[in-house]
Amino acid sequence: MSRLPLVISNLHGNYISNIDLEINKISCIVGNSGKDKDEIEELILRKINCRYIRIIPKYRINVPLSVSEVLSLYEKKFGKRNEFILNFLGLDKKRKVTDLTEFEKFKLELSQVAFGKTKLLLVENFMETFEEQLKSQAIKLIIKTANLLDFAVLFFFSNMEFIDVCERVYVIYGGKLLEYSIKSKEFYHPYSMTLKKSILSIGKNNERVEVSYVGEPSLRGCPFHDYCEFVKKDRKLFRICVSLFPPRAIINQNEVFCWLYSPRK
Repeated sequence: MSRLPLVISNLHGNYISNIDLEINKISCIVGNSGKDKDEIEELILRKINCRYIRIIPKYRINVPLSVSEVLSLYEKKFGKRNEFILNFLGLDKKRKVTDLTEFEKFKLELSQVAFGKTKLLLVENFMETFEEQLKSQAIKLIIKTANLLDFAVLFFFSNMEFIDVCERVYVIYGGKLLEYSIKSKEFYHPYSMTLKKSILSIGKNNERVEVSYVGEPSLRGCPFHDYCEFVKKDRKLFRICVSLFPPRAIINQNEVFCWLYSPRK
């Protein structure tokens, strides 16, 4: 049995600044900065033995091998296979990887957890490359597999569309933790609210469109101040947001790092 939550303390690098993660079964990091995601993965791999971590990358596997050959490579890398999980995933071992559908390739990558001992599965934001109908199906399969094998999952999402599956949500932007939530559907940092409102369903076919632009983070103060609607309307708020990163405030059990909720000098 895995010991949960997995506590990963003091993640610090070129972009990431002193972030602590507590991953209890299903958690997620939400943010639209690729630099943050890449460095968090790298730092986690330094903290936890690589033998216990599996990664589902953003883009699907596409190698000139059979499924059976890929599974043999996983076994060589991670250890003894769990045939029950492989049967559960329903992989056709005789087929070539290049002949698989995108969802079948995803299941092949998920099968890494069936080898050796998995403590943590890192799931990159592959949702952007999947058809809409397959996204929920893929997430449900990851969660069911995690429950069968008792490992933790850390999703990386670029918006709030799928956070309902996550017990713990970390909103990270510009290398800093802006908000932390446990089993909450409400968010209070302006960046969190922007991510939550950034996808709308319109038209008869529920087509999704992005309605808010968020570019590169600022290096001083709050990394979101260039795009914050509150800052644009309040000159006093602007002065402090561009110069100082805010302290932690507790808003309805969420940890929020925003000058809207913190005393200003």
